[in-house]
Amino acid sequence: MENDLVGLMQALINTAEGRVPADVVFTNARIVDVYRLRVARGQVAVKCGCIAGVLFEGRDCEDASVPAWEAERVVDCGNRYLAPGFIDGHLHIESSNIRPSEYARMALARGTTTAIADSHEIANVCGLDGLAFMIEDAQRAPLDIKFMMPSCVPALPDEQAGAQISAADMEAFMDEHRGAIFGLGEMMNLPGVYGADEETCRRIAVGAKTVSGQVDGHAPMTAGNDLNAYAAAGIIADHENTGVEEALDEISRGMYVMLREGTCSHDLAALAPLILGNPALARRCCFATDDRAPSDALNVGMIDNACRMAVEAGIDPVVAVSMATLSTADIFGFDHGDLCAAQRRGAIAPGKRADILLLDDLAFGCAPHRVYSAGELVAEDGAFVGAVAPVESRPGLAELEGRLRNSVRLPDLSLDVFSYEFRPGEAVIDVIPGNAVTGMARPESAEGLRRIMLIERHGRGVEAQSAGIDCGGAPGTGLVGRHIGRGWVRGFTITGGAIASSIGHDSHNICVVGDNPADMLAAVRAVGQGGFVLVRDGEVVAKIDLPLGGLMSDKTAEEVAREHDAFMEAGRAMGIEPPLDPIMGMIFLPLPVIPTLRIRPEGMFDVTTFAYAE
Repeated sequence: MENDLVGLMQALINTAEGRVPADVVFTNARIVDVYRLRVARGQVAVKCGCIAGVLFEGRDCEDASVPAWEAERVVDCGNRYLAPGFIDGHLHIESSNIRPSEYARMALARGTTTAIADSHEIANVCGLDGLAFMIEDAQRAPLDIKFMMPSCVPALPDEQAGAQISAADMEAFMDEHRGAIFGLGEMMNLPGVYGADEETCRRIAVGAKTVSGQVDGHAPMTAGNDLNAYAAAGIIADHENTGVEEALDEISRGMYVMLREGTCSHDLAALAPLILGNPALARRCCFATDDRAPSDALNVGMIDNACRMAVEAGIDPVVAVSMATLSTADIFGFDHGDLCAAQRRGAIAPGKRADILLLDDLAFGCAPHRVYSAGELVAEDGAFVGAVAPVESRPGLAELEGRLRNSVRLPDLSLDVFSYEFRPGEAVIDVIPGNAVTGMARPESAEGLRRIMLIERHGRGVEAQSAGIDCGGAPGTGLVGRHIGRGWVRGFTITGGAIASSIGHDSHNICVVGDNPADMLAAVRAVGQGGFVLVRDGEVVAKIDLPLGGLMSDKTAEEVAREHDAFMEAGRAMGIEPPLDPIMGMIFLPLPVIPTLRIRPEGMFDVTTFAYAE
């Protein structure tokens, strides 16, 4: 390893000094300098996938269009902007419903060259086998995905997920997969942190043994001594901020803030005044998508979309680029330290990985003209032009993939389970479109409400029925309040049918919402081995199959995007009106770590009190 580092260092030095030819020289460029927050004409030399030299017109060279180094290949940038590749600070690949190799194709086409991925979705279904699959499949494509170790599987200690991962399990996996784990994923167990729970603290301590040594955060609406405790634990960043004051509180405690712009959560517009009020805070802020549907990613963008929205909000374009690159690099230690040049990134500068974007402008209205990953062209004008290796190229990947299939194990269910009455004054989930946060209402009538249920799908209900817990009643009725939660939701305006999903963050039990019991039962049965289902009058009108852990498709990003679009159209026809997203609007309703009211297999759960609501 040391010899490799020395060899790379020598190659870069010798190229910079002109003793050996560069692999490629980019000339005639307007370089986005994220250190000085400027745009300056210049040229860039690349060797062994890393930047060996940068020369700016004037002081360094007379004419940036004339190559200053010998090179095997010269790329005339045509006076386009040359910027660092975007770094997504926090995301869940599974939420895009495609496998990592497909996600890579999609992300690279929109200029994301590094992704910080937390795979706690698949880990909550299939445990560390799921994480191993994600790591191996990602190796097939040129996107540099940095995988975080899921810190909270399950999200809360008593959640009915498909797996449990302890601190000891994490360390054993990291011993077996040396160098594969970049950091510790978002720490969602807030009560565990506040109470200095030993196991929670042991999990946080695992972060120090990862490649980056960093621990990512998840702390919505945390303040005062709770926030002090959270920061004192060494948790470095948070993507759950929805307001400026909340974000400022975290920055003042030494944390970084991720301005999230995904498919479900749209927080960038609300947080943009943070930067407009004090541009210096941009170095403590970056962008993240968190969850991004393929149709949105392909048509509107990912981190490039965040840059566009930031510019439209009044943030300087160069500052926006710095937040999409250098700021994220700062958070995770990419910009400096003892990393080799192949790992440093976030800027157009010597000794950094050659993740490079050629942009027609800094309005970010379209995909980058060209995207280079480690110096290799991988996308052009929104189309992926790189290579994805076959599954067979990764030993053991096919076996891991096989373990992800057939993950849905539902108990027998009768119509009686779905037929229940509203109780005046009971706690009801209030949907807030475009936000993962929900409200809690206590209406006196069922007008405008829809039934919502969460059915455990990892085999506990099946085992309970085998043990005779269901005896004496219709199938499934004995599981209500144990493995089947029932309640009501306001603001989810489906009419004339039901919608069901095998994705229900983060334990991914079967969530179903509808206006009548019969269609709800039909929708649950139609889920099969995973997916999204719309049922009207007993008939399936739209479906997206997700056979990999009930979370991901085995189709291309483009195919899944078309299925998403068709599903959206069908959902709109059934009364699910904008800004509510038929899919993203539902799959967060079970998430028990974001306020206010959620549904769990035991019933309705108040996240503010961490107690079940009546």
